[in-house]
Amino acid sequence: MVEAVIRRAVCLALLFALLGFPRDVYAHRNDQYLQATIVAIEPSGVRLQINLTPGIAVAEPVIAEIDRDRDGAISQNEAAAYAELLKRDLTLRMDGRQLALKLSASEFVQPEELRSGAAIIQMEFSAIFGPLPVGAHKLTLENRHLSKISVYLINAAQPRAGTVQINRQNRNQNQSAGEIEFAFHPVVPKIAESAVRP
Repeated sequence: MVEAVIRRAVCLALLFALLGFPRDVYAHRNDQYLQATIVAIEPSGVRLQINLTPGIAVAEPVIAEIDRDRDGAISQNEAAAYAELLKRDLTLRMDGRQLALKLSASEFVQPEELRSGAAIIQMEFSAIFGPLPVGAHKLTLENRHLSKISVYLINAAQPRAGTVQINRQNRNQNQSAGEIEFAFHPVVPKIAESAVRP
C-alpha cells in the first residue's frame, strides 16, 4: 500500500516537472535543421543512423541543396549527391584514426513533405574497423553539415553484441561533435572438461 502511494506521488511529480518544461525541449524549432544521429557500435564496425528534419522556416534552403534542378522532385541522382554532400561533412575516428564512411541506406521524402516541418530524411552510413583489439576504445564523430541553420544530437545505441560495452559519452555544447568511450571484450569459448583431463 505504501509503495503504491509512493509510486503514484513520484509519477505525479514527474508529470508536473515535464509540464513545466518549455515546448522546445520536446521538438525542434521551426527555424532549425535537426540532425539526430544514433551511433551503433558493433565488433566489426559502426553504423550512423541519421534522421534529418528541417523546420518550416529552413525547409527551402535544405530543399535547394537537394533538388538541384528545381523541378519539385528529388531524383535518385539528387538523393545520392546529397548523401555524398552530408558524408563529406562528417568525420568519424576510431582511436584517432579516420574511418571511411559508406552510404548503406537512405530514404528521402519529396519537397512538399519537407515543407511541413515534420518530414524526415533518413540516412545510414557504415564504416568497418578491421580486427578490433580487446580493451578500451574511443570513437569520435563530428558533423559540420549546414551548421548555420542546424541543431544536432548524437547518442550511442545500446550495443546488440554483448562483447561491446558503452562506458561514457561526451559531447560539445551543441552536440555537433561527440566522443563515445567503449570497451570490447570478446567471448572466450569454454574448453570442455573432457578436453583438459589427462
